[in-house]
Amino acid sequence: MFPQDRYTPHGYLDNPAHAWKAGPGGVLRSRPAIGLGWHYPSWPHGYNYVWHYRAFLQLGFSLGKGPLLLEQDDFERANLKLYSDYHSKNWLSYVFETPEGLHVRAIYYLAEAYRDGGDALGCLVQIRNRSEVSQQGRLVAALDYTRNLGQGLDWANGLYARLNGGGLSVAAFQEGTALHLRADKLLASRWFEGNSLEGLPAWVAQAQAEAERSSSKVAFAPGEEGSAESGPTDPKTVRKVGAVEWDFECEAGGETTLMLTVARDASEWRARRRTERLLADEAGPLYEALSRGKAEDDAFWATAPKLSGDWPEEVRRGLVYDFETLRMMVRRPTGIYKYPWDAMQIQVPRTVLAEAALDMLILSYADPQMAKAVLLGTFADAPEPNVPCSREDGSYNMVAVDGSPCGTAPEWCFPFHCIELVYRRTADQGWLAQLYPYLEAFMEFWQRNRTDALGRSFYKCSWEAGQDNSARFAITDDPSGGGALGEHLWPVDLQAAMAQSCWLLAAWGHELGLPPERVERWNVLGGQHAALMAQMWQPGSNWFHDFDRRSGAFTNVIDTMQLAPLLCRVARPDQIAALQAQLENPPKHGQVFHPLMWPSVVFCLVEACSEAGRPDLAARHGWAALERVYRWLDSNPVSTEADRGGLPGVGREYWPQVGLSLADPPRGGGGAEVYGWGCLGAYLLLRYVVGLQEERPSGPGQVAFALRPNLPAVLLVPGKIYRVGSLPCQNALVDITYEVMHNGSLATQVSLANPARPEASPQLRNFTLANGETVRLNFQL
Repeated sequence: MFPQDRYTPHGYLDNPAHAWKAGPGGVLRSRPAIGLGWHYPSWPHGYNYVWHYRAFLQLGFSLGKGPLLLEQDDFERANLKLYSDYHSKNWLSYVFETPEGLHVRAIYYLAEAYRDGGDALGCLVQIRNRSEVSQQGRLVAALDYTRNLGQGLDWANGLYARLNGGGLSVAAFQEGTALHLRADKLLASRWFEGNSLEGLPAWVAQAQAEAERSSSKVAFAPGEEGSAESGPTDPKTVRKVGAVEWDFECEAGGETTLMLTVARDASEWRARRRTERLLADEAGPLYEALSRGKAEDDAFWATAPKLSGDWPEEVRRGLVYDFETLRMMVRRPTGIYKYPWDAMQIQVPRTVLAEAALDMLILSYADPQMAKAVLLGTFADAPEPNVPCSREDGSYNMVAVDGSPCGTAPEWCFPFHCIELVYRRTADQGWLAQLYPYLEAFMEFWQRNRTDALGRSFYKCSWEAGQDNSARFAITDDPSGGGALGEHLWPVDLQAAMAQSCWLLAAWGHELGLPPERVERWNVLGGQHAALMAQMWQPGSNWFHDFDRRSGAFTNVIDTMQLAPLLCRVARPDQIAALQAQLENPPKHGQVFHPLMWPSVVFCLVEACSEAGRPDLAARHGWAALERVYRWLDSNPVSTEADRGGLPGVGREYWPQVGLSLADPPRGGGGAEVYGWGCLGAYLLLRYVVGLQEERPSGPGQVAFALRPNLPAVLLVPGKIYRVGSLPCQNALVDITYEVMHNGSLATQVSLANPARPEASPQLRNFTLANGETVRLNFQL
């Protein structure tokens, strides 16, 4: 079951129809207070900031003789806490409760996600009266449509609103997308037309005053727009708001419901017909779509990890935000992609190896089967062996200035390292065998096309590094933003990743029983890259330095990513010892950014700590990042506009919160919304704080892992209990419970269940661990 809770009332719904070249269906984003709608084809702050229109369904409530609750400020003035009790990619609810005993819930969902491509929203409004007296009120439903004229390939030159056939239409003319709102109850005869939402409170107040003077309902002419419009000032941007209302009465102990739907289409007539189909058979299609989304959520969360006990609320909910964001990253097969594919970020989706690898490593902690399918497809569907960054129509997104199609390098998010961790998590040798030829072809490309005669590896451009125009490249004039040639730099992190990737190919080939000469070739190449890596260590500075071929000298740049030799296990013990201070207090990334600001860089840092024998530091850095980021994700800011902080409730491109620890809640921002690697907090929590780390099983049916808890001091309170349930590991589901004892040790229970045999009793182990201590466990399924 989906873990219901008190989530932030902000988020996205997944629109499976949204890609970019093969159908930009638009993203579905919430708006304060109880609003949700389309940004078409994308917004806010993806890449290129392109949008043709924004269209929202906004709800407002007038309870008793109270004012209209429409904007977030209205709820704050009324001292009503607005929250979401259900926050998945399929449902986004809004909930508030009044002192008089009314419990109001509105559930938004995509009504046609499974049929016609994300062109209809459903919204179920449920009002329960928990008091002992009957209560009355009004529900206002507004269509708020803003359009950039001239952006779309149509002849739109304005917007209009009107009642039409039992519903409300707000549409573009002469030509352009039309919206139609209908409900499963009769439409009220009173309606509003304006250029913003500001006129609505006065319109509702007028109705309240009229109702007090007359016991009968009166139909009014269209309401005034209001005296203080706040519509767009850009002459190319137009806005139109249409609204209708319903009176309701809820008996003591009773409940009333209203099912709303908004459809968009190429014309008003087509949008109206779409809503009529959805409302057929007592809104049966709408309830069917609602139930289908809930069933899909429940199936996912039946075997996904959930936190309970005394975890901080924002951490408990943060794990849910992360996994739901990652679920949205997985797009359905389309165009050149025959497998499910990773969008990287939802605004302008594309396939990028680095993000796909890291996203699926994190998702493997909840849905390992999907993670493996996406990783296999990332290579199998790639147009060329280096997995160029591409769109679903086969176009390339990253092309260097010399015309070379580029994909991300073996060092950016360390895809081979991610694949090794997913392999350990799943012990699926058949999957690895399918993937192996593509991995060999990928490394053959890098050996042939990105390695010089001396065996030194380079990036074609800084885009390939993932570190666009970093100071490491010393490129001062690159109007492309990262496409300028970077072949002059011999980078530390790439050289280390080449060695690691070759060695992993050798290890995997051996496990798969491949011919020894095929395996040994990769071992030899790995050793050659490691030998070159040793030349990059500069004893005078106790650091691995990049080498600039133009000057024939090592650079003086110090960057977090240059800790990669530790991650890749090509650093000597004396070098690891010399780097301890840098692991404790890592340098900035790109000489600019806090080392815990970019999730991709955080991944390099914590993995370097772990592989260097410092899991305590991996946990410390991980907790410092995730605790601040989760507080932001779980917050309810005044503004969610992209330029003023953006939206909580979804993973973000980067984490400014970690450098702003005094802000409460931490400040927002963070680049593109709904960005997969921004969900790294789930990985940091489960692998390094909870401490479950998979090991290779010794035989068939074995489940093997190490448990190394590293709870931060703030959680080590005697009597507190921390549980993680349903954590997938090698065909089993693991439950872990820690209880903090008075001496600081952890009374630990591990329960392992076999999902293939749900009737079998779980296997239990009970023991006591010191925080930071390691125990290795083996089970037989």
